[in-house]
Amino acid sequence: MIGGHDSGGEAEVRTDLLSAKNPSIKLLAVALTALVLTFIFDPVTPAVLFLLTLLAGKFLGNLRFRDQLRPLVIFLVAGLAILLGNVFFNKGNAAATALFWIGPVKITGTALWAAGTLWLRLMCFALLSLVFVRTTEPQYLILSLIHQIRLNYRVAYGTMVGYRMLPLLQSDYQTIRAAQRVRGVREGRGILHAWGRMRRYAIPLLAGSVRKAGRVALAMDARAFGAFPDRTFRERMVVRRADWVFLVVVLAVVAAVVVLFRGLGITRFTVG
Repeated sequence: MIGGHDSGGEAEVRTDLLSAKNPSIKLLAVALTALVLTFIFDPVTPAVLFLLTLLAGKFLGNLRFRDQLRPLVIFLVAGLAILLGNVFFNKGNAAATALFWIGPVKITGTALWAAGTLWLRLMCFALLSLVFVRTTEPQYLILSLIHQIRLNYRVAYGTMVGYRMLPLLQSDYQTIRAAQRVRGVREGRGILHAWGRMRRYAIPLLAGSVRKAGRVALAMDARAFGAFPDRTFRERMVVRRADWVFLVVVLAVVAAVVVLFRGLGITRFTVG
């Protein structure tokens, strides 16, 4: 929060372990894990890291398995596209032995290995991001980016205002849809009616967004937002020893998984 007196107090501690960690430290842990995954080219290692992330979200973040997996359903479609792309276009298919044939289509281990690697890596990236978002309050993330990363507060709070607008747009959409149904407007299904639906909803949503943006801009201007190089804060995020321990444990677990499967001859790298 801006504009208050800087009491020097720490932000309140949330209940579950992941939510209580400093957002910048969690973001660093996610980024480093994703960086390691970027250089791994086998399906087993990202699958194990995916499972560990799922368990961490459940037992350390109080996130149900269903709530973690449901948003990832869309990546099943992406996995199918990746599989087809590798079956038809993987450069190793010509020299590889066919595992089986589907009509004239040759299915090779090389194609399945590459497709599984890319798909599971993508799933792991998505789950890491989802667990981070679900266990991080936006205001604490913004405060942490300002206090620990030294991000300019104008950029940080401008980003948070835009982020806060998204749920409001969803609520406005539901309200407009209900109002049109009350007036007897019937929604057609299918692609042919998509343009009509978009036109009916886009103009009211745009008008409402402009009004909200104007009110937010007026409120920020009334509080002299951006007029000074520094602001005072009601709460201040700090990095505790437990946050550093959390980061070290995460990196140690990732390193242990990679070293273990590398020793078993499973983990491969895209370089070297």
